[in-house]
Amino acid sequence: RAVSHLALSAGLALNVLAGPVLEVAAYGQAPQTLLAPLCGLDVLWNILLVPYTLGEIPSGMQIAGCFLLVAGTALTAACGPHSEPPYTLDVMRERLLTDSALTYISIEVVLFIAGSLYMQRRPFGDRRRGLVLGCVAGGIGGNLFCMKAAASLISDSWSGGLPYVLHVWTEDPLPLLVAACAGLIGIVSAVLLARAMREFEATVMVATYEGAFVISGCASGIAVLGELDRLSPERRALYALGVFIVVGGVLAVQHGSETLERALSPPVTPLPHEKNNNGHFSTLTPPTLSLVASVPLLKAVGGP
Repeated sequence: RAVSHLALSAGLALNVLAGPVLEVAAYGQAPQTLLAPLCGLDVLWNILLVPYTLGEIPSGMQIAGCFLLVAGTALTAACGPHSEPPYTLDVMRERLLTDSALTYISIEVVLFIAGSLYMQRRPFGDRRRGLVLGCVAGGIGGNLFCMKAAASLISDSWSGGLPYVLHVWTEDPLPLLVAACAGLIGIVSAVLLARAMREFEATVMVATYEGAFVISGCASGIAVLGELDRLSPERRALYALGVFIVVGGVLAVQHGSETLERALSPPVTPLPHEKNNNGHFSTLTPPTLSLVASVPLLKAVGGP
């Protein structure tokens, strides 16, 4: 049990601390449209490791989804942009304040407002509400253009030393505004995802979130940063095909998870009845929710 808790703590620390640092470093070195589809590989690694971590055997649909993830990621890597011009303050201003960028941001704001209004009208626990909530959380989190612009500006200005980096970030308020927007996007997405995970099944939410995240990340890199402008129409078409293959792989893994869960679930038996004080039969009280909810938590930390 001590080893399980140590492994869980180490995993959480790596995910919370090392993950964001490495992600920022990666986006400072490569185009966003090249890295965004790689987010779907989170699902792939979960499927590959689950036999050794939880003792579960992936279904055929999940294995097929993994092949789709690998194929789609390879296609986007081969057909996406492989280089980008250096990021300067003028380049950041030019890319973030274009007509296409402002149009994309306006559409995202409208979709966020429409999704929020729709969720308010749906009851708690409704599946349509869950679908919209997962799409909104992933759609917001996938808008990585602010983090990409800030990380690339730091990476390109670092060659001049720390004083030059501070000079670039203090001579104009735009870099600080972009960095603040990147942090705000991450916080809002995390809050919405946490709410979705409390209301709905994790398998459904992870797939919905990852699919919307990949689409939003690629779309924002194209519309805001213009990373596909220098590619031929054929490479653009193949890149779009690769993105949809990645999303299809994520959904296939999620569907296979639901199918496997239904196959392994024991049949539901009627609850026994007992007589109450009035002489009528009533259903026995089921176990409390806290006890039922603790089973997967104990499973995750190596409990019985």
